[in-house]
Amino acid sequence: MKSIPVHMVSFCWKQRISRVYPQCDKSQPHIPPINLYAIETCERYSRFFKDIQHPLAAPMHCAPDTVTSFLSVILPAVLIGMTASGCAPAAATVETREIVSNSPSSSSDPADEEMRSIRAQQLFVRGMTRAQTGDQGAALDLYAQALRMAPESPAILAASAELYAMFRDHVTAHYHLSKAYELAPENIHYALQLADLYTEMGERGKAARLYADILEKAPHHLDARYDLARIYMMEGETLKAAVAYERILEENAGDRAVRRQLLHLYNRLDDLSNAERILEGMLEDEPYNAEFRRVMAEIRLKQGRYEEAAENFLYILEKNPHDVQLWIYAASALRDAGSVVWAGNMAGKGLAVFPQALDLHKIAGYAAMAAFRNAEAVRHFEEAVQIATENEYENGVELGSLRSVLGALYTRMGDAQRARQSYEEALRHIGEAAKRPDVSASVLENLGDVYEALGHRQSATDAWRRALEIDPNHQELQKKIDRK
Repeated sequence: MKSIPVHMVSFCWKQRISRVYPQCDKSQPHIPPINLYAIETCERYSRFFKDIQHPLAAPMHCAPDTVTSFLSVILPAVLIGMTASGCAPAAATVETREIVSNSPSSSSDPADEEMRSIRAQQLFVRGMTRAQTGDQGAALDLYAQALRMAPESPAILAASAELYAMFRDHVTAHYHLSKAYELAPENIHYALQLADLYTEMGERGKAARLYADILEKAPHHLDARYDLARIYMMEGETLKAAVAYERILEENAGDRAVRRQLLHLYNRLDDLSNAERILEGMLEDEPYNAEFRRVMAEIRLKQGRYEEAAENFLYILEKNPHDVQLWIYAASALRDAGSVVWAGNMAGKGLAVFPQALDLHKIAGYAAMAAFRNAEAVRHFEEAVQIATENEYENGVELGSLRSVLGALYTRMGDAQRARQSYEEALRHIGEAAKRPDVSASVLENLGDVYEALGHRQSATDAWRRALEIDPNHQELQKKIDRK
């Protein structure tokens, strides 16, 4: 018995076939929708024969005379049948079953064998048409009848597997699809379909091995490489995923989604040089992208290139200067990276736009304090105290901390009276916060520091011990307690 061309796979499996074979023209308004499906299906089928030399296609098993005889029979048959009674009605299914039941299971007559092959092709095309119109149950029934005529047709087996997978019957789908792949191992479409099925079944290892086999046969097959990279991502194989995406980028340098994935992966791997390389290419295409600039600034911070980091932040802020959180983020990132001077400069620029930003005053104040610009630091912390006082309950700890810093500044400047006054105010605010049941170790540590500044050594030690009970791994607290 002659088999169906192994390249014919159901055309809606994850849109793989539609990437190779374009849609037929639907511009004829005089053709009813039902007939249009028939024409489209038959035109698709004829294009399978024309395009069989596609580099990913498997060899044909039908002789040219078989193709000619099939087209002469199936094209008018499908058109007439669908025009007369719609898309393969139930009566046609019953008639088909009768024909199949009356057909012998095997025959040595070449003519009979030829007719069974043509009949299988007819049923297969009708099944594909039913599947496209959304009647998967009828399509599956037609495929089953076709398989009784041609039980070893890879195309019909693969199409049946697709529908079983849609119905979440993965066991039956796997049975049909693995058999199709066994019959036509050279057909990459079946291999892709089987690998996708393994992924849906959660057998990612088998899927990855199958994608790797496909890439050995067709190294430039992007679908397989995309799916393999996705499997590596799901399995947490970050380095392997990066290598797979790099290979995709070699084939398709303009794929922005792949660049984003690579940037994400290299950031996870803390591979700054490769992350920088990918990001520079992205900024060439989108120089005004604020997100890319932010990521580049963070890379520059990790590299210790603070001036370039600040330039990237300022570039973003020039495009969106009225976002106070963005100013705070930029200044805080510079401070946390260890660049207090650049953090202070950034905070100063932000305060010119948002003079009431508490966090910016603190960053600018600490930067001035680190540079021993005491008067400037006092000005910023006094402004911060005034802003925090507007909501004393929520900012009680904040006020205590700010007053404590002011006490240290006044002590440095030799103003003992104002220093003591500031420490006493700090004690009042932090003491109230320390009475709360959810008090933190940092609040109690700060309270101990204020007590020590006021000369209350025992009270300071008690506060530090309470903090150590909450955070027993805080080594600095133990050092303060042991200090004489």
